[in-house]
Amino acid sequence: MSNDQLTNSEEISLKELFQKIAEWNRYIKTQWLKIALVGFIGGCIGFVYAWMQPITYTAKLTFVVEEGKSGGSSLGGLASLAGQFGVDVGGASGGGLLSGDNILLYFKSTSLAREVLLSKFDSTTNKSVADVYAEVYKLKEGWNKNELIGDIQFQTLNSNKSYTRLQDSLLQKITESILTGKFSVAKTDKKAGFIEVSTTMENERLAKIYCERIVQLAVDKYVSIKIQRQKNTVYKLQAKVDSVARLLNQKTASSANLQTSASTMDINPLYRAGTVVATETTIRDKTMLATIFASIVQNLEIAKFTLSQETPVIQVVDSPIYPLKKNKMSRLKMAIVFAFVFGFLMVLYLVVIKLLKGALV
Repeated sequence: MSNDQLTNSEEISLKELFQKIAEWNRYIKTQWLKIALVGFIGGCIGFVYAWMQPITYTAKLTFVVEEGKSGGSSLGGLASLAGQFGVDVGGASGGGLLSGDNILLYFKSTSLAREVLLSKFDSTTNKSVADVYAEVYKLKEGWNKNELIGDIQFQTLNSNKSYTRLQDSLLQKITESILTGKFSVAKTDKKAGFIEVSTTMENERLAKIYCERIVQLAVDKYVSIKIQRQKNTVYKLQAKVDSVARLLNQKTASSANLQTSASTMDINPLYRAGTVVATETTIRDKTMLATIFASIVQNLEIAKFTLSQETPVIQVVDSPIYPLKKNKMSRLKMAIVFAFVFGFLMVLYLVVIKLLKGALV
């Protein structure tokens, strides 16, 4: 086939394509009333859907974490000296449970959410946060209608009562609902250390309390875990200091008594020799204990300094204040979106029907 024939064939194909497009365009225009009617119905559905959506409130809290600094090599010699007493005053140089971005995952832990839910809502009521949540989202209405559930109350953590299997199951459902759609935590900037915690709920006060409480609880636990090893080191050294101090006080008292006895005792060679030996032994023990005491005290101060260096500093930058941000779905936007979607689906329906009729013919 020559090039001229190929060119003519391509031109015919393009003409047929444009003719088909024009035919479909004319056909769609003839069906504009149906498309407009379906689009209008879709717009009404979108408007009603947006109107029925509840108003939600978003509480946001931003804080910054400044990680503690380990002791480093400057304390290496003194740390090795403390190691002779069975303690470790070195900094936690490696990554830990909550190092780096792990704190973001910790905020989403179910145990943390459960502890917040089982805390007391406020000082004016005995209800827990979980009780208020169940009331706000009308969960208790459904529970009361269910014969297998009935009236469920969640006592706070201060109560000595144990939780039933049913209560634990309902708490899991509430926790999943919050963590999957009502709670978020993220860094505002990858290079910065600012972390933003956001809670969106249908009750303004509930959103604010949950947001503030989970941050406070997470921060307290975070700091406790980060410095737990170093706190144990300080406690061990403090115990050793107290123990050696008691022994040193005893030796000091014994030395004073022996010196007083020697000065008042008759000058008898036998008695004097025994007294001198006892006095010298006590002085030797006292000197040794004093040296050990000074070393342990020095190591204790190093451990306290390391603890202060490793303790992370967490500063709240922005906290949620009333009135919280109100979230309401735009009725006009939803009407436009639904109208467009329904109209597009109607066009597809008409095209498919016409193609099927053509194929059957």
